[in-house]
Amino acid sequence: RSRLLWVLGRSARPMRVQELAEAVGLHPNTARQHLDQLVEAGLAVRDSAPPHGKGRPALRYAAEPGSDEQDLVAYKTLARVLADQLRRSPDGIREALTAGERWGRALAHEETDSAPTTDAMDRLVELLDEAGFAPEAPAIEGQPIQLSHCPFGTLTRDPGNVICKVHLGLMRGILRELDAPFDAISLEPFVEPALCLAHLRRRSVADPEIALP
Repeated sequence: RSRLLWVLGRSARPMRVQELAEAVGLHPNTARQHLDQLVEAGLAVRDSAPPHGKGRPALRYAAEPGSDEQDLVAYKTLARVLADQLRRSPDGIREALTAGERWGRALAHEETDSAPTTDAMDRLVELLDEAGFAPEAPAIEGQPIQLSHCPFGTLTRDPGNVICKVHLGLMRGILRELDAPFDAISLEPFVEPALCLAHLRRRSVADPEIALP
């Protein structure tokens, strides 16, 4: 989303999804998801291009004036304050999981049809990579996904691990939106200085939803 906003902020005209996707190296469906989230956050605006021939007019996006005036220190501070509030909440872990699942469902919204295990795994790894986790898919079914980068850095090294619970919810949301035949059951943080392990488990008819910890 930062890259899309950077491109929009330097464009003298509204841009279509296809050209934005090409500019940042994303699939158009994925780019559209991120662009719509920028619109919802008030960082971009969306309209329709003038009609040209038959068919529905293409959507165009532009940066909201002032949206490039982002203070990264302020955003990190805000994230830390919100994480601290979750840690202090009596039901903070569940709230973190719920927030992460909502995030994951939004990312995977374009892939709502049931998919074979391999397709769902590929899509999960693709979305985790786009979110900055540098994932490595398991070579053998049953092995964990290796995550070699955390986009939230030092925020994850907290006693309550609420950020890790958000990330676990993210994976659950993606898989459930894809109607995958497996679910994310746990996230093992920092088994090595730059390595976390995401553990998955196949669903069964008797256990369609993995219980929250």
